[in-house]
Amino acid sequence: MSVDLFVHQSKGLFTKVNSQVVILVEASGGCSRIITREGNYLVSSTLSQLEKKLPVALFCRVHRSYIVALEQITSVTDSSVKVLDRDIPLSRAYAPMLFSRIRIIM
Repeated sequence: MSVDLFVHQSKGLFTKVNSQVVILVEASGGCSRIITREGNYLVSSTLSQLEKKLPVALFCRVHRSYIVALEQITSVTDSSVKVLDRDIPLSRAYAPMLFSRIRIIM
């Protein structure tokens, strides 16, 4: 499943970004940075605002400063999520939600 997102760039310009290329979203001051395979987009929305707009089936908040694309996760520990080659902190508050959304086989 993929969804096209339109990211506001400047002065009425909206760039189409397919959700499959989004790796993660990180807080950047009062704004957010959408990190994709094609580049980064700085948007004026807060992480909380983006969390409400992003498809729940594709994205999960893992920390007060990060939302990750579930399909981009390569490994998980009790305190971090690896997305490609980047370690993202996993907070205790958001861990139960993440673990309920991924399939764990033991």
